[in-house]
Amino acid sequence: MDHKQTTPSYRPAFAIDSFLNFSTQLLLFGLSFTSSIIIARSLGPQGKGLYSLAILIPTLVASILNMGISTSNVYFIGKGTFPTSRVVANALVYSFCVGSSATILLFFMLPFVSNYLLKSNLDSYLYITIPMIPFLLAIDNINYVFLGYRRIIKFSVLRLIRSSVYVFLIVIFSSFITLSVYKVIIANISGLIFAILLGVYLLIKNNYFTTLATDTKIFKETIKFGYKLHLGVILQFLTYRIDMLIIVVLMTKADLGLYSISVLIAETIWYLPNSVAQVLYAKVASEEKKSANHFTPLVCRSVTLVIFLACLILYGISEIVIPWLFTSQFLPSVMALKLLLPGILFLSISKILTNDLAGRGFPQYGMIASAMSLAVTIIFDLLLIPRFGINGASLASSLSYIMHAAIILYFFRRTSNVKLIDILICRRHDFFEYSKIINSLRILS
Repeated sequence: MDHKQTTPSYRPAFAIDSFLNFSTQLLLFGLSFTSSIIIARSLGPQGKGLYSLAILIPTLVASILNMGISTSNVYFIGKGTFPTSRVVANALVYSFCVGSSATILLFFMLPFVSNYLLKSNLDSYLYITIPMIPFLLAIDNINYVFLGYRRIIKFSVLRLIRSSVYVFLIVIFSSFITLSVYKVIIANISGLIFAILLGVYLLIKNNYFTTLATDTKIFKETIKFGYKLHLGVILQFLTYRIDMLIIVVLMTKADLGLYSISVLIAETIWYLPNSVAQVLYAKVASEEKKSANHFTPLVCRSVTLVIFLACLILYGISEIVIPWLFTSQFLPSVMALKLLLPGILFLSISKILTNDLAGRGFPQYGMIASAMSLAVTIIFDLLLIPRFGINGASLASSLSYIMHAAIILYFFRRTSNVKLIDILICRRHDFFEYSKIINSLRILS
């Protein structure tokens, strides 16, 4: 095969963007891991479970209300379809108007949700975290404007600032006063607000945000394109987190705390496919699609190899790492983590291919796969959690993730006509590509 014909000039730029994004993901992982260790050691499984649930609920609501606006904006900004200032104004006005309305509604619903549905006295925490909803919507839309322009450094800085402020405050609180669930929530909110202020400043500085005037026509087009992809994202997010809600209902907050550590560690492996998939989506959305049939399989099989090796390593060291970092109270998290790893590997494949399909204009494929995998998650959670506890939740998630990957592989093959072996198995000539990528990254040193 002639390598020159399958190695377009944009690959070094893609490699650099992916490297920058992945480096950011690693830093975010370090910050997240540091905060989780401090929280787990200070609050124990019970407190860790309470905090996880208090943050999960507004995050879930904000994800549902996003309506695919942020990802649609990446597509339309990449295409240059609409004026950026109107696109940004639509997104920010929507974030604060709809987010604030949802906050008010949830305040009225909170007694029922807390006392009857979740069977947990969370009111005092949720009254603080629910107002985060409009801000969570806003920061997501701000971040994705920079992703649409492929301004990866600004995209990375905003995410790092938020986590850095959060971890800094947790360290300060834990060093000078007793850490509590309230103080951890305050640290989280402070990081979020600081990132939004910086994000708005950068939008104005780059002339991406010059007016609050909205455009109904653009908004309709944004929703029309985004809702299919958004439904897939929501269904996938529910697939990731519905097991936590089921654990709270069927088990205890301490069990949730144990399971949340397993999920935290397992999902760190996704930093690589997430960072690559984000850049891939922006690239496919803004450039010619014909080269994707050669380029995306190379990306997918390369990432799959790295994730497979990472899963093997994590499987081997988990029994040592978890009790050492989080204390022996979290030893039950080890087996739950091991059972999650096969699903983590397969869903890494899905993350790459789903973003490629969305960039080609087929967001509905991700929605279909996510709907079916969510159904599998719920069915097996209800069957396995009562019998096997958090290990049952992990097994259910792995089965669901494997199904998601199988469906996405089917759609990608049907769309691209690429053989399965070319998508998943590395070839000898891939090392030629890797050498070019390494050479392109030298300019960063």
